[in-house]
Amino acid sequence: MFDRLRALPYQPDLRDDLPRFDFGDESYQSELDFWLAKESTEAMKKGTKVWLYLNQADVVVGFGSLGPSNWRYPDKSSGRTFVVIIPAVAVRREFWGKPDNANPEDRYSSQILQHLIDEAEAWPDEPPAVGLFVHPENKAAIKLYSRFHFAPFHHSFTDPTTKVTYLSFVRAILRSDSEH
Repeated sequence: MFDRLRALPYQPDLRDDLPRFDFGDESYQSELDFWLAKESTEAMKKGTKVWLYLNQADVVVGFGSLGPSNWRYPDKSSGRTFVVIIPAVAVRREFWGKPDNANPEDRYSSQILQHLIDEAEAWPDEPPAVGLFVHPENKAAIKLYSRFHFAPFHHSFTDPTTKVTYLSFVRAILRSDSEH
């Protein structure tokens, strides 16, 4: 049996009780601890939800977030449409590829992403899609998002500090007629 993660809603006052997290050495990885410590507070004021993910030993494995946005969806010529996005998601370095011997869908990264997709599907106002941005060199994340049926999308974001243009991916939220 694999280690099932538990999602704990994050509140900024929890941050003081948490250690600094190591999400990796690349700039796009090391920025994630700063996002959780500082930027998540402002994002939460704008409707973003943030979760910490704890393993069965109650150790924080990582975090994920989901928030409102407006993208030209489903294509470039569309008007702005309300979608939900994953502003930041990370797994602590010591938990990459864990738990050991787990199937890909049971790895912590997959469990976190599946939780975020489930939350997007339950989001009020029924957004048609969930989107995200990813650093173009983050091949592991791109592979994970592809496995979860996220497809490259035309929307982009250029970091004003690093000048890196992040790739966007989107996944339609399909709802059955019985849900309406």
